[in-house]
Amino acid sequence: MNICESCFGDKELKGFINSEGKVDVCTFCKSNINNVISLNEILDFFQELLNCFETKADGKSLAGLIQGQWDLFSSNRIASDVLNAVISKLNTAFYNAEVQVDYSQEIHSNVNYWKELKEQLKWERRYLSDVDYLTHELGWDGFFQSQSVINEDDILYRGRLHQNTDDECFNMNSMSCPPKHVSTAGRANPMGIPYLYLSDNEDTVLYEIRATYLDDVTVAKFSIKPDLNKKVLISDFTEIPTLYHPGEVDKRIKASLLKERISLDLSQPVRRYDSELDYIPTQFICEFIRLYTDVDGIKFRSSLNNTGINYVIFDQSIMTCTEVSKIQVSKVEISHRPID
Repeated sequence: MNICESCFGDKELKGFINSEGKVDVCTFCKSNINNVISLNEILDFFQELLNCFETKADGKSLAGLIQGQWDLFSSNRIASDVLNAVISKLNTAFYNAEVQVDYSQEIHSNVNYWKELKEQLKWERRYLSDVDYLTHELGWDGFFQSQSVINEDDILYRGRLHQNTDDECFNMNSMSCPPKHVSTAGRANPMGIPYLYLSDNEDTVLYEIRATYLDDVTVAKFSIKPDLNKKVLISDFTEIPTLYHPGEVDKRIKASLLKERISLDLSQPVRRYDSELDYIPTQFICEFIRLYTDVDGIKFRSSLNNTGINYVIFDQSIMTCTEVSKIQVSKVEISHRPID
């Protein structure tokens, strides 16, 4: 059986087939213009992948879970056809691609420790957490290695609400972090350790600061400080994950699922009735990432604007405010949903 690059959505696997294959007829999509390899060449990868699941009566179909979470294949049909072919060649308890499965208990235990850790940090121990368990037992120090770069021409945004309509536009110096002695706790930063919160577009900034109709806002543009002479690396929680990493499939799944949970907590808007205790777990994980990856910040999706990306810069001195402007909010859209 031959399989071609077009049968997959995973960019790493597509790249492997493109570099190692040759033009021939694909058994699955019938294309005769793409590079193909023998399905046998990637059976070890699929064995690793299938070992990450176990049958569960009320689970999801194997093909549906893999495709829904990872977009490994180019279509649902291809997913079912390839997995059925793979299962027939491997030593596995699964009988077809529609068998009901869930992630293995070992994967769930690893990823779900985030929930346990949050409770420990808030209510049991805070400053002497068992970091060795996170690194040596769970391997979390290797889960945040996916990085992106902020380039010199990238522009990020920050906003401040005005209390009065007649207020002048805030100056550039006023748009950076507050001084340490007045810095309050946020989702990422502890009290007294200010981080610079930025967004990738102006609309997201307005959502993040809760601007409402006719509010006046100063919006600032930030970029990397000229002549910084270093690459600004960001731990990326927005990546499209890839599964094709032979020997590391289990690690890739754990890392992606864990980052989903952390990103959800990081993106939760700060609410007026929040306790500072609620921020401690995400403050801890940001410090953990900073220590074990030596990155300059993190990026994650905004929960308030589904097209927006938020950035947290650990050291604001690497960024500079280049421009400020005063705007007025002209339209606000609100939707609602019932609460069960």
